Amino acid sequence: MEKLSPLKLLSQANISSRPVKRNGGGEMKLEDLRAISFVTAWSMLKQNVPGFYGMGTAMRNQEKAGNWDKVVKAYEDSDYLKTIVDNCMMSMSKSDFVITAHLANDKEFGAFWTQLHDEFELTKTMLLKLSGQEVLMANYPVDKKSIATREKIILPLVLIQHFALEKLQHDQNEKDQAALEKLAVRTVFGIVNAGRNLA
Repeated sequence: MEKLSPLKLLSQANISSRPVKRNGGGEMKLEDLRAISFVTAWSMLKQNVPGFYGMGTAMRNQEKAGNWDKVVKAYEDSDYLKTIVDNCMMSMSKSDFVITAHLANDKEFGAFWTQLHDEFELTKTMLLKLSGQEVLMANYPVDKKSIATREKIILPLVLIQHFALEKLQHDQNEKDQAALEKLAVRTVFGIVNAGRNLA
């Protein structure tokens, strides 16, 4: 995530009073990341992994164990579970794996990207099956349209950011380095503001 998202640059953006990670120096470790930075970084990749990952696998496991009727009953009877499912669908509606599809064949990240994408597709299938909807957020057409409209606004900013981050992976002179970092950070503001809530 360090290479593909603006995670390391988030400390330059005044969007939070906390630093990106708990330990000030040293390498970046998952256990040191703060939630705001972690979720923001994923949202910049348009994968929104914290909002859906594992849900599909959990439901499929329950189905394989013969508990699907219980899962459906819990969904029908529990506003809490319905809210979790609705939030998961909203998060997935803000995901766009087409943006990072080039990573599927990447030597370093290909297997990881495929794992995330497979879980996304499984979760989508299981959530639609559970909710009886044909598309994500079908029960909330106004919210669905609002998200789709905002995502169209965000898309150019995401592409500009990915361009800047890709350039930053290669040696740059000091002036270009500063300009590319500034460009990547500036896109964060637009993506966060247009996206309203990230995950």
